[in-house]
Amino acid sequence: MADLHDWGTGGAPKPSRPDYVPKVAVVPQTLDDLMKRAGCYANAVKAHVEYTAVSTWLMKADATLAAACIPVEAGNLSVLLARQALEHEAGWPKLADNPVPPPLYDLPQDAQGIARRMAGDIHALWEAAGRPYLRANDCKFAFQYLAAAVRKGIIPPIPTLGEVDPIPSGKPAKPHILDTFKETT
Repeated sequence: MADLHDWGTGGAPKPSRPDYVPKVAVVPQTLDDLMKRAGCYANAVKAHVEYTAVSTWLMKADATLAAACIPVEAGNLSVLLARQALEHEAGWPKLADNPVPPPLYDLPQDAQGIARRMAGDIHALWEAAGRPYLRANDCKFAFQYLAAAVRKGIIPPIPTLGEVDPIPSGKPAKPHILDTFKETT
């Protein structure tokens, strides 16, 4: 066996497994894995990630929408409004200090129903198209977003998410250089 120290002899030990791949990804790569790790936020994660993919798919689905007799502008607006409402109803955390209710709630009940139905129809078309744009990066972003919500104390820790340390209370910011010229009385 080679000595563990390479003193210029060129006999440093080689790594035992250079092709080692961990059995579990540190960050979820699939929606199923993300939903398992999200715990009680699984439905919120699903709504967020799926409707992110639907919104992206809509940018290139003009022919599909035309075949289904759905106007492109109405479809885009319906998906946007329904997505925000579904995320809100499923409990998707908001990192903003003043979360506002989804704009869909401001519409009359019949308009809400039409928007939700149209978004559901578009979601079904997206699924029939093979669920395109459901990417690992979107799952990673949603995972990081949940971790940020835990760190900020917006949601309680999720045991299946992993160890997420809270953001330490920061030290006071240094005074701005222009503050030194202000009069103190």
